[in-house]
Amino acid sequence: MRKLPPLNSLRAFDAVARNGSFSKAAAELCVSASAVSQQISLLEDWMGVKFLKRLSNKTILTPEGILFSSQLNRLFDSLEENVFYTKNRPNNNEIRLSILPSLASRWLISRLPTYSNNYSQNRVMVEASFDIKDFNHEEFTVAIRSGIGSYTGCHSTKLFDEYVMPVCSPDYWAKNTVSLADIGKCTLLADHTFGKEKTNLNWNTWIVRENIKLSKSLVPSQSYTDSNLTIQAAVNGEGFMLGRSILINEEIKRGTLIAPFKRKQISDWPYFIVYPKMHHPPRNPLRSFINWLYEEAKTTPGIAEN
Repeated sequence: MRKLPPLNSLRAFDAVARNGSFSKAAAELCVSASAVSQQISLLEDWMGVKFLKRLSNKTILTPEGILFSSQLNRLFDSLEENVFYTKNRPNNNEIRLSILPSLASRWLISRLPTYSNNYSQNRVMVEASFDIKDFNHEEFTVAIRSGIGSYTGCHSTKLFDEYVMPVCSPDYWAKNTVSLADIGKCTLLADHTFGKEKTNLNWNTWIVRENIKLSKSLVPSQSYTDSNLTIQAAVNGEGFMLGRSILINEEIKRGTLIAPFKRKQISDWPYFIVYPKMHHPPRNPLRSFINWLYEEAKTTPGIAEN
């Protein structure tokens, strides 16, 4: 038999410690303040330790209360996390995927019918989003993100790399045939998402790595919050953009975008498959979905070879 104090008294103490008052704790637990006080007294009697100092106008934690509160808070956080994972573990046939809007529209959507045909028993719900999902509080099974691959509490594996290169429309190039050293004289387009990052998705970082001495500094005159918008602006002939090879592959094939300088770099931000560590190793249907993503990645035009 476990030697534990009454669990209701632990909940009451945790609530008081977090809220700093009996009344707020009582409101959280939907009981009276006197009931909370009784639970605290019960806990202190059971433990043989005083956790609270009751003053005339406030209640404060004793040193023992501070230490026990910290330990109890970690235990409840862990319990809450495990309850959520157990309750929402992907043991049904639905995959809830969070993915960047640009990758969703330019890579995933055209491929999903293949998955549905091969795994007709499974369903896929797609949310296009820039946010890193909190798997502890949101019912998502897996995410695909571009970045460094480190996400708290999550297991991540690289899906693929891509190239980054200056691209523009053929019409814009015909009117603005310049060297890379003079590209600062042209209209530069940028993804706001990456504009402040010290990666080669940023114009200045990309140019520095090419050892180009510029005739004019690089200051993008148009910034967009979505790569889809940046790509469309470039297709419309509005200027140069740093194209990500997987996202612009179709435009390159159609000839609506060209890469006139023939220089390219592997992106500092690969794409990663991300899901909670509690789900590793993944089981079906997550396992089959991840395996399918890897198979599709192998045949994706524009992937970079390291």
